[in-house]
Amino acid sequence: MRSGWALVSVLLFWACESSSWEGRYEGSVVPHPLLGVTLTLEAGGKGGWVVEQETTPLRWEERSGKLWLHLKTGGVLAARPVPGEQALMVELPGVGMVKLRRK
Repeated sequence: MRSGWALVSVLLFWACESSSWEGRYEGSVVPHPLLGVTLTLEAGGKGGWVVEQETTPLRWEERSGKLWLHLKTGGVLAARPVPGEQALMVELPGVGMVKLRRK
């Protein structure tokens, strides 16, 4: 019986550590198509945000159907999934909407 619980525990831990959101996303700001944005989501809730060659580390979590991106610089962005696509929409304050497609 103990080995059964151990197996269930390992499977639950693995399922919680795995995420369908992990990967690299690229896009551009809608009013400024030359402004490139890259988002990398890694295992364990870590990642990075790159805008115009400036990299900012972040941690991320899925909450209420959105991805919350906690930037090391102190900002928090809420990315929402685009239905039917492997993409996220993020609004950058003072800049506009960014559609990030999974690569």
